[in-house]
Amino acid sequence: MSSASQNVLVIGANGFVGRAVVRHLATVPGLHPVATARRLPGAAMPGVTWKLCDATDPASVAAAAEGCDYAVNCVAGRAETLLAATRNLCAAAEGAGIRRIVHLSSMATYGDATGLIEESHKLAEGGGWYTEAKVACEAIMAGFSGERVILRPGCIHGPGSDQWTYRIGRLLRQHRIGDLGPAGDGVCNLIPNEDVAAAVVAALQRPEAAGEAFNLGDPNPGTWNDYFVRFARAIGAVPVTRISARWLKLEKLLSIPLKAAQIGAGRVKLAALAPEPVPRSLLRLWRQDIQLDHRKADAILGFRRTPPDAALAAAAAWFKTQK
Repeated sequence: MSSASQNVLVIGANGFVGRAVVRHLATVPGLHPVATARRLPGAAMPGVTWKLCDATDPASVAAAAEGCDYAVNCVAGRAETLLAATRNLCAAAEGAGIRRIVHLSSMATYGDATGLIEESHKLAEGGGWYTEAKVACEAIMAGFSGERVILRPGCIHGPGSDQWTYRIGRLLRQHRIGDLGPAGDGVCNLIPNEDVAAAVVAALQRPEAAGEAFNLGDPNPGTWNDYFVRFARAIGAVPVTRISARWLKLEKLLSIPLKAAQIGAGRVKLAALAPEPVPRSLLRLWRQDIQLDHRKADAILGFRRTPPDAALAAAAAWFKTQK
């Protein structure tokens, strides 16, 4: 590492998005990723410094932040984890003199809004634990005295995505979802994890990004039905099933007891045998007519986007390697 390199602290670096961010940072001249996690990865990554760090422990984050110039918050998890990590990073950044924090938020902060949504749209009040936690984290970030950039990605998919690639693929193979009819006509605001990582790097480098929030989503989104049909064909889950309104109503009724059964099975190490619930939050999202306005991100961040067909192919290829 040259003396001119800037150290970028990445908390949550072992997660799906965090790993992509670290990989991208390691390729950028002048930026040196300082990746943190509770458990260090088994394989080394060239050009990366790893540190043990518990993001919920203020002292641990403060120690990791020493000598860093910038920071990225990629922490995922429960509400208390998200809040503690954000508070601790802001405090550690103040103490270490970190110039800018790039914070990964979510489109969930817009709640049940519909239509074309710009970054100035009012954030949700209520709307479930995840939405409330993400909105609260943004409020914490507003108190940071240094420069801050908020990124609000849509549904992050791609190799390694448990939610939008692996889970969707499993449900398609089980023919529990497919063409949902009117229930799947909501706007599918997908974005590949590699594009999110590219946006993070741009948010660190662009002076004009300071103090701004940016939506990250597909400039030309289709419907969830479009995605389900295309992904099903890509992974060989054909013929694609037309799901009736009656079946979706049954899925909604069974979501809570199925979740309880899955938790109970997990306690006795039989989780793989328990039917997977389709969360009610997803059933609502698949109907929601919300489109993230991407123009501000394109104009200021200008990150390189992965062609949609290439992103879908990469996600499908990864899914086929999973059990």
